[in-house]
Amino acid sequence: MKTEKITKEEASIIQNSLDNLCSDNGLRRKEARKSLVEIGSSSIPLVMDLLDSPKHIFRWEALKVIAEIGSPESIPILLEALVDESGDFRWIASEGLVRIGKSTVKPLLKLILDKHDSVFVLNGAHHIFSELSTKKLLPDNFPTEEMLDQLKVSGNPSKLKVLVHKTLEVLKISE
Repeated sequence: MKTEKITKEEASIIQNSLDNLCSDNGLRRKEARKSLVEIGSSSIPLVMDLLDSPKHIFRWEALKVIAEIGSPESIPILLEALVDESGDFRWIASEGLVRIGKSTVKPLLKLILDKHDSVFVLNGAHHIFSELSTKKLLPDNFPTEEMLDQLKVSGNPSKLKVLVHKTLEVLKISE
């Protein structure tokens, strides 16, 4: 993951914020999250370590920071969270992917191909594409209505896979 170089002051703020992100105090965690989001993508590699925490709340806070930063570099992390067993993780991930915008489209389409049998992925993709459409952040040639329809109807995975392949090809040509 490419990151920005951080200053000593930012490193100190990040370390303090990471300590507070692991606090039992909700207000401390909220302030820590806010500080880490303000620092931006340079805090992501350090926050990522918390994604492996055995404590749900620490994982939740780390994912929330990553999603709120909204860096395209975090797309793989957020896509992975779309298949998490926890519904709130999947929601945070989908909101983060919406925040990132157009850069989300191709990786999400590729995830659909890999996990076309996952209700979590299909529901998340439906939400993400719907929100990106509302915000006019989908590519002009994106088959929005057809894609949303196919994501709702999980009964015909081969039709969905054909549509995703076709869409990826069209997006590749239009670059």
